[in-house]
Amino acid sequence: MPIPVEICVNSLNPDYVYRSVAAAYEGGAARIELCGDMSVGGITPTMTALEAAREAFRDRRGLLCMIRPRGGYFSYGNEEVLLMEQQICDAARAGADGVVIGTLALPGNTINRDVLGQLVDTAKTRNLSVTFHRALDATPNMFESLDVLIQYGVDRILSSGTTWGSADGASEGVRMLAQLMLKAENKLELVVGGGVSPENIGKILQQLPVENHATSIHAYSSVLETGEVSVERVRSLCSAVESFH
Repeated sequence: MPIPVEICVNSLNPDYVYRSVAAAYEGGAARIELCGDMSVGGITPTMTALEAAREAFRDRRGLLCMIRPRGGYFSYGNEEVLLMEQQICDAARAGADGVVIGTLALPGNTINRDVLGQLVDTAKTRNLSVTFHRALDATPNMFESLDVLIQYGVDRILSSGTTWGSADGASEGVRMLAQLMLKAENKLELVVGGGVSPENIGKILQQLPVENHATSIHAYSSVLETGEVSVERVRSLCSAVESFH
């Protein structure tokens, strides 16, 4: 089973987005996650930037748009939820193939089922795939959260297997990632992210049951050189993933 590589691109401006996505495309990336303002962990990009990404990613399906109205905690009020629904509709019109969402309830940081259902329905009626981002790592019980996400028809989850906000990444969370994969039973795909690089991905994959479970790889800073997405770094990551097989 091939393991797709997903590159996260910071939406600084449309020209930067076009260059970055074109570099990821040339390097062999199967997917793009386009985010605005990565200094706060990513928010919804502008639709102009998304259109630039669509042009650069050509006919390759796998252009994902972050849907997050602001940085900070993952609990949203009614007006923010309405905005997120509108942003999903806008993303579909701008050429996205999927959206990346996450919504929790306070206190406790459990998944907000009502809002999740609304957002998933909005996305699915527009033929968009749904990834639940690392808000999963902020929940108190990832296994219970996984069950909820499967129940609501989420296609992918992004996780490092470590607590949100910690300095640890997928290398440190690999045991949890393996347990999540086994529990998921191929009902959704696990996107492995958090400190993933061409240098460490082989060791990470060796410790995961990827032969029988849908898996993909997510990278951001490790494929940058002087702030730009590097074709060679992306190619190196893709080669490392391919050679694992």
